[in-house]
Amino acid sequence: MGDTRREVRKHLMIMVALVLAIDAIAIGVFMSLGIENAPRDRKTIFTAAWTLVTLAVVLNGLYRIRIARNRGSAVRR
Repeated sequence: MGDTRREVRKHLMIMVALVLAIDAIAIGVFMSLGIENAPRDRKTIFTAAWTLVTLAVVLNGLYRIRIARNRGSAVRR
């Protein structure tokens, strides 16, 4: 039980750290490139790309967490 919990926690922390890193990078790019003053279409494209990258990281993280939990439940059976 402890190993599974540790592995799940590790994957969760990695996912959270990656999301925070993506947000920090995206905000930096947004400000440094002056996207806040860009036309609406450019802002929408930037926001959509940011959202899709975040979604990909979260889905991958949740997949890894599910695999770790399933591996742990198989051991307990």
